[in-house]
Amino acid sequence: MRDGDTDSYPATVVVQSFHANPPDWIGQCMESVRAWSQQAGFAYRFVGDELFDTLPDWVRAKTVGRPQVASDLARLNVLADLLDEGWESAVWLDADVLVFDPEGLSAALDLSDGYLLGREAWVQTDAKGRLRAPRGIHNALCAMRRGNPFLAFYRDAATRILARHNGPMVPQLIGPKFLKSLDNMLGLPATWAVNMASPRLLSDIAGGRGPALRLFNARSGNSPSALNLCLSYTGREVDDIAVDTNLIDVAIDRLLADFNRTFPC
Repeated sequence: MRDGDTDSYPATVVVQSFHANPPDWIGQCMESVRAWSQQAGFAYRFVGDELFDTLPDWVRAKTVGRPQVASDLARLNVLADLLDEGWESAVWLDADVLVFDPEGLSAALDLSDGYLLGREAWVQTDAKGRLRAPRGIHNALCAMRRGNPFLAFYRDAATRILARHNGPMVPQLIGPKFLKSLDNMLGLPATWAVNMASPRLLSDIAGGRGPALRLFNARSGNSPSALNLCLSYTGREVDDIAVDTNLIDVAIDRLLADFNRTFPC
């Protein structure tokens, strides 16, 4: 709770979640978010597995084996709880988001519409092996200002979708898939500052150049200040790219050393 003289407290809190003993590179990502929070004058809060305590039993049962889907609803509950505590704004960033341009991220955090999500250009190959970068919207960044109507709507809609869904749980059902349908109709407030690194893009970032990186830069509305490094792909071969910790470590080092060379303005 925020008690006493609230003028002495930050107005914004940044929240992240992960289970115990994260991989080193996840720790590096979270530290970059902590450092950005401090530089921006925001409070920072970490939530462990108790994140999922915000969910009713039926949701947890229905999302067994799909923690990402459970997290898509749980993060909304946590953001609502933080705003109820008295914070003016609450910002969720996924634990696998690396901030490499803190000033740019702060400048992009525009909550004039009451909330803000992230935009992406997801670089992948199609059935014929050609590179494509479809644009989308994501909730790796999910920022909410107190009193905005979207948070209550999103929580209710996500809960209803899960309740009505039968059969195997679908990845991104109440995350990017649902948000994209809304964005197509409404044009949701979202920023390119927090973008997504696909396996193809990660490989080119680590190598310093490549067609996936060129396509990403061409398809993104603005250069990113942070990237979601897509934890869910680690330990797998995706799009002919072996996504391992070495690849991610090299990509992180390059981004932190000279992001302007990777993403020229």
